[in-house]
Parts: sequence; structure tokens; C-alpha cells
Amino acid sequence: MKIPILKQTRHLIIINKPALVYSQHNSSQSSQSSLSSQQELPLLNLLRESSPDLFPKSVQAPFTWPKLVHRLDYGVSGAMVVATSMQAARNFSKNLKEGGMKGWPLRKTYIALVHAQRSSILDHLFAPSLPPLPHYLTITSQSPLSGIITAQISTSTSSISATTNFTILSRVNQNEFLISLEPVTGRKHQLRRHCAYVLDAPVVGDTAYGYTGGKGSGSRQIALHSWKLEYKTGLHFESVIAPILQGIEKDGVWSGGIVNTDGILVLPSTPYGT
Repeated sequence: MKIPILKQTRHLIIINKPALVYSQHNSSQSSQSSLSSQQELPLLNLLRESSPDLFPKSVQAPFTWPKLVHRLDYGVSGAMVVATSMQAARNFSKNLKEGGMKGWPLRKTYIALVHAQRSSILDHLFAPSLPPLPHYLTITSQSPLSGIITAQISTSTSSISATTNFTILSRVNQNEFLISLEPVTGRKHQLRRHCAYVLDAPVVGDTAYGYTGGKGSGSRQIALHSWKLEYKTGLHFESVIAPILQGIEKDGVWSGGIVNTDGILVLPSTPYGT
């Protein structure tokens, strides 16, 4: 399996992770008998196979073999930063832990196709007057329709704060909306939970969080994609966009004409909600 490289510098590479690939070794892999041998390999093993030049026999400090800076879930695709120097690994990790402008800032924008339930708040946001909203959902703009979710995420022992910025990009059909998501915090399954439990609109394909439609049946891919990364290692931010390369076929999670054959989003000329 080829791992596409979107950008490469002395300190980092940005790859386009395929869906159905583990970011790291997963203890449940051995029980997934339906997976091919390549799908069972963690991401960096696949990167080594497809780009062996990134893994020379010897590396001199301060550079290193590629190291993951962050992770994406098994069913999620898109842009990921991989550090190739200890400086990059240290500074990106500092930013992910402390946020703001600490270390080397890294901003992530995801695209999701969500399936609104009958009770979804998404349908009510476009009423002539907004209905009362829960305290953890704030609308910040009407054009395009954007807001902030601050609902807590439950863990096995407690609840922790979680913040997500969202924008509705388009209404694809009666039930499906295309939205962008920007995680301010980085909790496990944060975006998937906020879509399912706050917006009442689980990500298409995400049966673990309530999706019951027919798209992507049996594939385990979900319609959540790390679409854009913005990072700063010097004076200015740089950005990289990752095309959507899987699930665009008929009945795939991204089917419906919202992604062209080059993996580029097809968006309306005017923002939804204007």
C-alpha cells in the first residue's frame, strides 16, 4: 500500500493516511481476521515499505527516523504530520499538549459528512429564530453558519473538557450535511462524539456512534477526513490540503457527488445558511 507524501522538509513530512490503517499497533488487530496482511501493519511500517529512503540505515542527530506527532483513528483518513527531527517531534508534541503558540503550532481542520437524526439540532439552526440551545453549544456566525461545542467527554473515570469549532458547509440532501470541524482540544473520539451526541448527527459510516444508514456498509471507513493542516516552524504558517482518495465510489461513505475524481471537495459557491 502506497502512503502518499504531500510535503517534505528537513524536519517533517506530511502524509495522506489511508482509511483502514492503524496509526500504531493495535492489540485488537490479531482478532480482525478479515483484514489483509498490509492493513494489519501500522502506518509507519507501511510508510517504510512505500518510501524506504525515509528510513536509512543510519541517521545523524538532530535528525531521526520518522516519528508520529499525532494519530488518526483506523477508519479516518487524511493529513498527518510525521517528524523527521527531534526538534520537530519535541516542538509539535509541546503544542499538542499545551496548545496556543507553544512549541510549533499545529492547526487541524477536518471535513465530515454527517447524517442528521430526526432530533438533530442542525435542522433547527436555520429556523427564522433560533431555538433555545444547550449551554455547551454556541452559534458564532450565521454566514456561514458556525459555532462552538464545549460539551465534556466522558472517560472511564471522569468527564473532561472538550472544545470543537464547527462550520456547516452544505446540505447534501434531506439528511446529510457536510461540515468542517476544528478541534481545540484533542480528546479521544472527540469529533465523532460531538457530532453524534451534541449535533445529533453521527458521521456517515460511524456505526460505533449511532450511524444507521447504508453508506459504506461493511467497509469500516467513516466519512471523517483530516482535510487541512496548518503549521508554523518559522515566521509564517504554511498549509497543506489532503485530497479524499477513498470511499468516493457508489455507496462509499463519501458518495453523492461531494468529492470529485481527484479527491477535491465540490462545494457550493455560497456558504450554507446565507
